[in-house]
Amino acid sequence: MLLLAALGSAAQDAEREARKQAELLTHDPENTEALTSLMFHHLHKADYRKAIDYGERLLDIGYARQDYHRSVLYAHIGLGQAYTMLGDSAAYNHLGQARINGENARNDSALCSVYNGLGLYAYNLENDPYSALHYFFLGLDAAQRSKYERLRGILLANIASVYYVRRDTVGLKYSLQTYELGHRQNSPHLIYIGASTTAYMYFLQRKYEQALDYVKEAEFLMQQNGFYDQGLVYAIYGMTVAELGDTRQAVKLFRKGLETAETNQPSTQVFLLYGYAHALGREGRHDEAITLLQQALALTDGNHFRVFRHDVVNELSIVYERMERYADALACMRSLSAETDSLFSISKEKVISDLRIQYDSEHMENELQQRRLELLQREKKEQLLLGVLVILVLIAAGTFYLYRHKNRLYLTIVRQKQESLRREQQLQDTIRRMNEGNIFPSPSVAEDAEKKYVNSPLTDEKKHVLFQNLEHCMTDQGIYRDKLLTKEKVADLLGTNRTYLSQVINEQTGQTFTQYVNRYRLDEAIRLLGDPQADITLKGIASDVGFSSMTTFYKVFQTNVGMSPKEYREKALHLSSGTDEAD
Repeated sequence: MLLLAALGSAAQDAEREARKQAELLTHDPENTEALTSLMFHHLHKADYRKAIDYGERLLDIGYARQDYHRSVLYAHIGLGQAYTMLGDSAAYNHLGQARINGENARNDSALCSVYNGLGLYAYNLENDPYSALHYFFLGLDAAQRSKYERLRGILLANIASVYYVRRDTVGLKYSLQTYELGHRQNSPHLIYIGASTTAYMYFLQRKYEQALDYVKEAEFLMQQNGFYDQGLVYAIYGMTVAELGDTRQAVKLFRKGLETAETNQPSTQVFLLYGYAHALGREGRHDEAITLLQQALALTDGNHFRVFRHDVVNELSIVYERMERYADALACMRSLSAETDSLFSISKEKVISDLRIQYDSEHMENELQQRRLELLQREKKEQLLLGVLVILVLIAAGTFYLYRHKNRLYLTIVRQKQESLRREQQLQDTIRRMNEGNIFPSPSVAEDAEKKYVNSPLTDEKKHVLFQNLEHCMTDQGIYRDKLLTKEKVADLLGTNRTYLSQVINEQTGQTFTQYVNRYRLDEAIRLLGDPQADITLKGIASDVGFSSMTTFYKVFQTNVGMSPKEYREKALHLSSGTDEAD
């Protein structure tokens, strides 16, 4: 679904123009205008390899002729967007060079495409919505200066798409602006992308009938004009009719969208597979749903195109739970929780880094202006001081804006933590009920258990039993609350040795003994911090859950959750009061 890389046109007109430009190249292989046209034509067709071929040729000719403000500039733009769509980090170098050339040439029209490409890169490859929105809004400013209305519409649609994936309906006004702009200009392509993104936003608001009206219009325009990435429309169409109760029709639409895979963006394929699996899961076709979700996860592996990974993993957990495969469901939830923590830490560091960079940049600019004041005439002093004041106001406004975003992010993580812990507790309770009986040996059989694990190598069955015993001691007996708990003490309790204990923990969880114990301590600390009825100090919580010192408690909590215990308690109590908005 994310994001729109290029401007579309009617298929027949575009192919006719491409053939004309290709004919020109046969007579003049170094015709830069023809190379530029063909590069963007194949970029719009989603034929990124051919776009790169023409772009490399244009780049070589541009450097040879020292045509930096035209051939080199547009070659970098086309190559940057093509590599972005392929998930190749080489895109960033091309887009960065294009930005430098565009700013030197003061070419706002080109800068629109540059900022759009940087926004695509930030979101699709770096999963950084804040930087993506920053670049898209810079692109809107450039479009306003250059009167580049068509790309302005695409930038508005991309902004709406970022908000949609972030589950923020603020994006509706941007998608409607795109839709209205398309009608004012009589542009089928802008109407198409405006209708598509508006349908997404209404779907998010659960206004399915309104979403259906817009997505039907988008489908009609897509078929009439041969627009690319058609799986995008079928994905939202299928999800909408599924919510309206017509699962059979939804499945047909998802299959139709998957048949257009050659022209779909990877993120669109993930969205289609997720929607298709969701529809099948509602019909009880769980095995098929799992296959589709695993295909979707494969497309999100690594660092590319991870925008829907959270939804895919969450849906996979739900399907496992419906199949009563509770251990697999719990593993998915833990994986989701770990990824959420990681993404939050990255986003938090990004916000802090941006604030620091912005402050340093503005500070340097102020110093330069101060030096210029000494060289300028005295009558300009008031005007320059006013300029400095405006900059300081902008810094303050920017700092406040970033603070609100960080605060919203904190609240989002608290919600996700609370929901994750709730579902994990439910799954653990279910597993505990299923395993009631003689699953866990009592301490009286520790001597026999010691013989079982120490005197012979661990088999898979023995590993399973040992890990289940360990989980029992953690969840039911709460041994992690012991401040003096050691690996040797736990091994003695389970009738094994520290080597086997470490091996089983690492194989089952991918963690060390300390990390494993601290995870239980953290989970209980999070529950206590989020309980408005728990009248207990932070020091008391740290002691109760097993941390030997406040320093260790703060360090472990900050590293794993992304904020201090005090901040987490404030946000959790804020949510429990019934307020969802950031302060």
